[in-house]
Amino acid sequence: MAIIEENRLMSPAEYNKGVENWTHKVRGISINILHRTHASGKLRRGLQARLLNDREGGPAYVGLGFRFERYGAYREYGAGRGYIVKDGIIMKGHSAWSDKKKRQELRSLRVSEYRIRRMRTIDEHYAVIRRTPLPWLDPPIVENIESLADLSGEYYGDQALKKVLQKFDKITIEKRYGKK
Repeated sequence: MAIIEENRLMSPAEYNKGVENWTHKVRGISINILHRTHASGKLRRGLQARLLNDREGGPAYVGLGFRFERYGAYREYGAGRGYIVKDGIIMKGHSAWSDKKKRQELRSLRVSEYRIRRMRTIDEHYAVIRRTPLPWLDPPIVENIESLADLSGEYYGDQALKKVLQKFDKITIEKRYGKK
């Protein structure tokens, strides 16, 4: 059985660079999707990749994410500006919270503010829908998640192997002190 040399394991710097490249790749695909629309470009310009460092001062990133304008979530679903998504279908409507009379009526029935804010009221069942969903962020993430999982598995697997190699001398009969 061959033992992997410690110098061939993935370093935290290599792992961090791989994670940075992954976020830039996903961000680039998302920007290309947004670039094909007739929008102002504010969502495209505001899309930022975020990397989270370890709180305990560890050398590797422990998380990542994307920051964008709030309406980007509405654009993904096709909602907003007088349109709601109810049971996966886009239709004309509004939040029950925006109707003050309805809100007071629901509060008198002891419905929580949390539930009222999430209730949707349909305005017109058969209105002409001028909105469509634009899956601009989720598909690039889903398409590339396996490469991120492989990268993380390789790094954290290598870290586990490195810990085993550090303890290797303690569990063998023949000690290899000072040998690499």
